[in-house]
Amino acid sequence: MTRRHNPATTYLLHGIIALCLIGMTVLYGCTPAQEVVAAIDGEKITISQLRSRINTYDDRSDPENPAPPEQQTKLATAEATLSQLINERLLLLEARRQKILTDDDKLSPAKREEALRRVLNRLGKNVAFPSYQEAYNFYEQHQNEFLTKPRYQIEHLVLSSEDQAWKLKERLEKGELTMADAARQITGIQPTDNIHKRLITGAEMPVEVDAVLPGLKISQISQPVATPYGYHLIRINKKLPAGIVPFPEVENSIKDTIFAARLQKNYHRWLKQSREQHTIKIYHQHLTAYYS
Repeated sequence: MTRRHNPATTYLLHGIIALCLIGMTVLYGCTPAQEVVAAIDGEKITISQLRSRINTYDDRSDPENPAPPEQQTKLATAEATLSQLINERLLLLEARRQKILTDDDKLSPAKREEALRRVLNRLGKNVAFPSYQEAYNFYEQHQNEFLTKPRYQIEHLVLSSEDQAWKLKERLEKGELTMADAARQITGIQPTDNIHKRLITGAEMPVEVDAVLPGLKISQISQPVATPYGYHLIRINKKLPAGIVPFPEVENSIKDTIFAARLQKNYHRWLKQSREQHTIKIYHQHLTAYYS
């Protein structure tokens, strides 16, 4: 079977690589002698390196949704971060074993990213892409995940004033111009057919629009609907009732989901084997001294 380009694969690999690159530069510079918190085949990870990574994570956290202290203590954070640093070192050791990197390589961020990408691609190359039957079996076994509210194909305009919206509605109803013509006049951009063909639920629209959609008939143009974004004119081209999304609509996304899970499982299996093959020592007393 020819394996098609898979967005879920790309997102998964990018996610793993991103974790492997964040703050990684500190692992390979010359640092003064410090307390060692771990060693992989004799290569040391220091408190300084660990702190640098934790600070990087803190800088990237969402200030509006901080982790609850009871769920993420300093020691638990340090232990999880150290585990990630060890995983990164194992991936780079694998890159050297596969001769993707050599001992003479200067590990610039770009070179590390390329090496990690190649290692992860090789780890996943034997992972089977799901078949039609596997996807259909998943669909049958997870019907509740594909329940949906009524869905609509709509054409949609947003205007800055109510008066402008009413005038445009009158012209549309007289057939003086189409919704696509109006959209092009408003935005200067020709709408694509894909926009009109996409099915949406009311939940994807502002609540004021969601309330109007059930009462609109096919091809009927709504009255101006005021929202914080402006005044909306909506025309429904197609309505689909609430129920289970048909399998053909979700087949590709199901295959992506299954394949991403297989890649993740394969990666963790490799990590387990790699940790068994290398000598890893963690100095828990140093972690406890600094973070308890």
